[in-house]
Parts: sequence; structure tokens; C-alpha cells
Amino acid sequence: MVHTHGEDDRQRAIWDGNRSVLLLLTTLFLLWFIFHMGIPLLNKSVAHGIHITVALIFALTCAWNMFHTPSHGKSYRKAHRVSGWCAMIAGAVTLLTGVTILVQFADVLPRANKIVFCITGTLQIILQLAGLYMIRILRKPSLHRKAMTVMFYTSLLMPAVNRFPDMIGWEHAGSAWTFGTMPLGAVLAFFAILFQEMALQAEGKQAGNSDAGSSEDA
Repeated sequence: MVHTHGEDDRQRAIWDGNRSVLLLLTTLFLLWFIFHMGIPLLNKSVAHGIHITVALIFALTCAWNMFHTPSHGKSYRKAHRVSGWCAMIAGAVTLLTGVTILVQFADVLPRANKIVFCITGTLQIILQLAGLYMIRILRKPSLHRKAMTVMFYTSLLMPAVNRFPDMIGWEHAGSAWTFGTMPLGAVLAFFAILFQEMALQAEGKQAGNSDAGSSEDA
């Protein structure tokens, strides 16, 4: 990732992040799902309580890390590391408690929903580990960013989209909707990465025009 000299002196305002209608809408949808479907189940079991609480932390930290990236200033780089590790831990806890709920309440959820939850959960842990490997071992922020973006729009968002018919009382959605959510996640992730890269390129050009020199900082 390219940072220009004196970038810390030009730290962005908190509202001046990677503005994206797609990120805004998906984050609001996630919060709606967690509060609408999750809060009523907080006391159903210990696993439910932990899962819903930590899922909220997971969603917020991931959204924050996509809104403000390390290139936005020194304090954002520090915050990114802290919130990134919080997201990694929250993601693991969310996955473990989700599996616990699936086992405990296997007779309640439709088979198609359970299959999708297993797919998104498996994809989540793979992408989390891949993201860690890319940033800690390979030192490739661009690959790390792409992996985390795909995780957000598939593993994090798709379980919420999967339950959308339940959120609005649509009883006849069927398994076609359930399995159709996965390709939707892939499409959203593709456009999110595309817009993200375009914004970063524009940001890099603007920084290059305003500074005489630049330096590499992973």
C-alpha cells in the first residue's frame, strides 16, 4: 500500500472514509437483521446470547475497517489493527456459537438454511485465515483487503439475506431463495472490490499530485 510523505499530518476526518452506498446499505441491512431477528432470541440459550452479541461486534468492526483503511492516517492505522483483531476473534466466536446453535436446534431450521449456514461458516474461517496469512506473512495489504471484502459480502451478509423472507413474513420463499443468496454475495463482493480499487486508485493519484515524493509502507 502506498502512503505519501506527511500523510499523518493530513489525517482524514472521521466522516471522510471510503464512502460507498453499497457498504452503507449492507451495513444497515446487517444491523436490521441482528436487531430484528437476534434481539428477541438473546435469552433463548447461552449460545444465542453470545452469538448475537458477538455478531454485532463482528459486523461493526468489519464495516468500520472497510470505511476507514490504514492509508487514512496514523490513528486509523492503529485503530485498524485493534479493530481487525477484534473482528478476527469475534468472527471465530460467532462461528463456534453458530455451529453450537445449529447442533442444538437442528430440528427447527429448514435443511436448506442449515446447508447455506455451513457453507458461509466454512467460507468465513477460510477467508479469515487467508486474510491473516496475506497481511502477516505475505505482507500484501491489497490481497488482505480483497479477502476481507469477500468475507463481508458473503459469509457475514449472506446469512442475513438468507433470512430476509423471515424478516418480512414471506412464508413461500422456498429453497430457491435460500440457495440464490450465495451467487448474490459473490456479485456484491465483485462490485465492492471493483469500486474499492477505483477509489484507492483515485486517492493515490490525488496524493501523488499533492506531494513531490512518496514512500512505500506496508
